[in-house]
Amino acid sequence: MPLLTKSSDRLNATSERYTLNLSIPTAEDMEDVGGLLSVNSAKGDVILLDGDLGAGKTCFSRGFVRGRTGSENERVTSPTYLLSNTYPVDGGGARIYHMDLYRLSGSEGDLAPLDLDNAFADGICLVEWPSRLRRKPAERLDITLTIDSVTRSDDDGGVDDPGRLMQLVPHGARWLERLKFLESEGYFDDLLCSSVE
Repeated sequence: MPLLTKSSDRLNATSERYTLNLSIPTAEDMEDVGGLLSVNSAKGDVILLDGDLGAGKTCFSRGFVRGRTGSENERVTSPTYLLSNTYPVDGGGARIYHMDLYRLSGSEGDLAPLDLDNAFADGICLVEWPSRLRRKPAERLDITLTIDSVTRSDDDGGVDDPGRLMQLVPHGARWLERLKFLESEGYFDDLLCSSVE
């Protein structure tokens, strides 16, 4: 069973979008994908994480933050009640902003304390529940996570937690080039090895 499916290696004539679809079997794999996408991240990088409740947005973010900070024991929790957690990187020269907009209405008053324009320009941003944003940055990576409806059995006949499906849609040349490079070099394949024969 392939774990990597490509909606398009080239521009799709109908959508004119490059889209990459991954099947993520475990929480550890979700963290690994987050860690992979953190490599070479820099100020101005924005990832918008959308999808079902419990689909793995914070798990992805944990892998991203741990990968980018180089601290595999970094405590990364959902910022649902704090709205934003920050993590210094590059010796304090940059910050990762992990935001959760779930509790917000999207009004300017709700979003003002987050200083989004500044965070998007000068930070590396992971934004859960981006539907609350009034404006989305032009340069960004949209990730949509869904819970896989296929139930798997483990070797003992028990039922495993269903996997997750991840759709990655780059906006802007920087994200497009990064995703195509990671895909063409086999990084996703190497990361998501299937033990299914």
